[in-house]
Amino acid sequence: MRETRQGRQPTPASGDVPSAPPGVTAAGIVGNVLEWYDFALYGYLATVFAGQFFPSSDAVASLIGAYSAFAVGFLARPLGGVIYGRIGDRLGRRRLLTVSVAMMGLPTFALGLLPTYESVGLLAPVLLVALRFAQGISAGGEFSGSIVFLVEHAPPKRRGFQGSLSNFGAMIGGLAGAGVAWLLTAALSSEVLDAWGWRIPFLFGIVVTAIGLWLRMGVAESPAFSDIRNTGSVEKAPVVAAIRQHPREIAVTAGLNWVPSAGYYIVFVWLATDLSTVVGMSEATALGLSTLGVLVGTLAVPLFGAAADRFGPRLVLLIAGVATLVAAAPLLLLAGTGALVFAAIAQVGLAVMMAAYLGTLPGVFVSLHGPRVRCSSLSIGYNIAVAVFGGTAPLIATALVGATGWQVAPGLYLAATALIGLALLRFVPWRLDAPGAGKPD
Repeated sequence: MRETRQGRQPTPASGDVPSAPPGVTAAGIVGNVLEWYDFALYGYLATVFAGQFFPSSDAVASLIGAYSAFAVGFLARPLGGVIYGRIGDRLGRRRLLTVSVAMMGLPTFALGLLPTYESVGLLAPVLLVALRFAQGISAGGEFSGSIVFLVEHAPPKRRGFQGSLSNFGAMIGGLAGAGVAWLLTAALSSEVLDAWGWRIPFLFGIVVTAIGLWLRMGVAESPAFSDIRNTGSVEKAPVVAAIRQHPREIAVTAGLNWVPSAGYYIVFVWLATDLSTVVGMSEATALGLSTLGVLVGTLAVPLFGAAADRFGPRLVLLIAGVATLVAAAPLLLLAGTGALVFAAIAQVGLAVMMAAYLGTLPGVFVSLHGPRVRCSSLSIGYNIAVAVFGGTAPLIATALVGATGWQVAPGLYLAATALIGLALLRFVPWRLDAPGAGKPD
């Protein structure tokens, strides 16, 4: 037994878990709030970073430079997944999350202090890329670690809902990032925003970091890892064991995560930039629409997690896949008309589609992986998809529109990813409340 701020309590068996205490839930999601607050801020303020760190007479080239730096953070995530996955499987989920939130918060704060290209020349984008890489390493362990921590603390009939809270926290962070970016663009002149206004929200991230450390240092280890540690069955080389023994589970995780990885950044990041730079909306209006979409998605994510518990994850993902396949492209075409009402309908419709994946998949991911190497194998599969398809999504969407001239092209890309997800449904369990919630190692 271990003393925590929630009181002295026994460690329950992995198959007999009471409802997770509020402190566990808050500790599980706080790092996701910080992670996605930072990433969303950077994406929404991409035009500012383009001018301050990648100045060019060609606005598109400048924006591509900013998005490339954005992508670097995601390309670092598989490395972070390996590093932090090993920590989670050898030292515990709690240790993983404590280290990751600290290593996410410090680069976020430092980003707010960066000198611009005008001040130090080429050193500015080099430092920016280095910080994005450091954040990416931490993020590679943070999100997948929180999924494992939350679901392992959940009672069997609430694994879908509890897992969805990881993405709920991420959406709260994205909502905060979108809201802050919108407030800055609405309240400050472009000159003030470019000069120093963009720094404020990144500096504020240190407050969330401190709260996260306090929460995570005071919660109990997950029941599943406590059982592993108490029986002396901790895997000595979890990354190697995961790759050798569970390649199919890793591949399925990556494939299922393709749609939300690409979709999140197309729907909530690229679309806002496209509406302001191509369609002709004001920046404030475009970011306001994005904020609306994130708000709707945030509210919908736990509802879909609960639906996965009630009706089974396979049915929820089937409906989400068919909807994305059929409607993603038409909705982007609707947004491209420039009419405010049509753009709002498109933003909300796309947000609900993404929420179906984001609310259902966390519980599915944990169910696919055995507990002794769960952090490592889940992190590898999850972060491969995020690195290859997530961080590059705004860049791919911009390039597709530029190459084809079709505003609908990113929607066709999302439809293609939905086909992959539908093909992988046979690996998704019918229920998340089966005994053990995860394959044996």
